[in-house]
Amino acid sequence: MHDPAQDGDQPYAPTGKRPTVRTASVEAPEATWDSQASQVFRSLQLINSAVDARTNPIYKRHGIHRADYPILDALTRHHPTHVLAPTQLAQQLAITTGALTSRLDRLEASGLIQRLSVPRDRRRLRIQLTPAGQRCAGAVRLDLSSHLQGAVLSMGNTQLHELTTLLRALEKCLQA
Repeated sequence: MHDPAQDGDQPYAPTGKRPTVRTASVEAPEATWDSQASQVFRSLQLINSAVDARTNPIYKRHGIHRADYPILDALTRHHPTHVLAPTQLAQQLAITTGALTSRLDRLEASGLIQRLSVPRDRRRLRIQLTPAGQRCAGAVRLDLSSHLQGAVLSMGNTQLHELTTLLRALEKCLQA
């Protein structure tokens, strides 16, 4: 016998139950909210994929992984020393120190950062951007800026300001 779920005509939810279909012309406020929230996250996923497609070649050209650049950028912005503790870096990047370790290993092997021991406490480390790391971060930032600027040029200043404001608000909500 033909199962319509196999064709995608009537998909089943993971629980095996059919999803509820709303047929009313006016949705409940919760349904509208769910729909809008889903659209926001869908848009963010599509934007993330499009940005990755545009930026990954830039990272590759500079010999770094896309996950490494935020570390270089954070260290660059920490003037004048370009030195941070791993826990500070992890907090700024909203990642775990465990996730940070492999990235630091990669950057250290490339000569872009160095791990410094703390003189009176050998258990503690500091991460310092090397001169090569500063040059790499600057070059990547310049390439990213010029490349991504083209993507938003068609937006007017007002739209770009509104978008920036809304994205910062969403970022704060997600970090809470």
